[in-house]
Amino acid sequence: MNNFLTQFNAISLIDWFAMIAGIVGVYLSIKERILAWPLFILCYAAYVYISFRGNYYAFGAMNVIFVFVAAYGWLKWSKSSSEIGGEIRISHLAPMHLWIVAAFICVGTLGLGCLLESTGEARLPYYDAFATTCALSAQWMLSRKYIENWIFWILADMVYLSFFFNDRIWPSVILFITFIFLAIKGWIEWKTIIKETA
Repeated sequence: MNNFLTQFNAISLIDWFAMIAGIVGVYLSIKERILAWPLFILCYAAYVYISFRGNYYAFGAMNVIFVFVAAYGWLKWSKSSSEIGGEIRISHLAPMHLWIVAAFICVGTLGLGCLLESTGEARLPYYDAFATTCALSAQWMLSRKYIENWIFWILADMVYLSFFFNDRIWPSVILFITFIFLAIKGWIEWKTIIKETA
């Protein structure tokens, strides 16, 4: 117990900041609030540091990309809310796009995993690559309000949860457990919205 308390007290403020920004951001995205996007940008920026600190290079690179994807999502949601009849509605991903996403994840996992493995420094390179490609796909789907984004977030979050649990980075463990539950909540709420608007 004392060991746990020692680890808990040693956690840096940036870990707590990333956790809070991430949880609030996901909750607001479920509710389709535009404020989610600046919070995502802050969370991803914090995780650039956290991931490189832990030698999860694909995760770190992904968070750099996510800062720009979140800016795109912010712009997309802002533009759609300012145009009459231009609002992005929650919908399903077209089957053809789902196959493209699946191919991207397969090729990305193998390619990125091989690249990371070749550095000799990356930890769990293929798991890191798989979670990264799932999360990139999910972030793009979220910016377009495709309901399937929640499934891909769950897949990615489960891998990241195992990383942070193994490293005993407790705010990130709490964050990714919360992310999984919020993704389930997002799926349920968005599915209800699709049924009501069909």
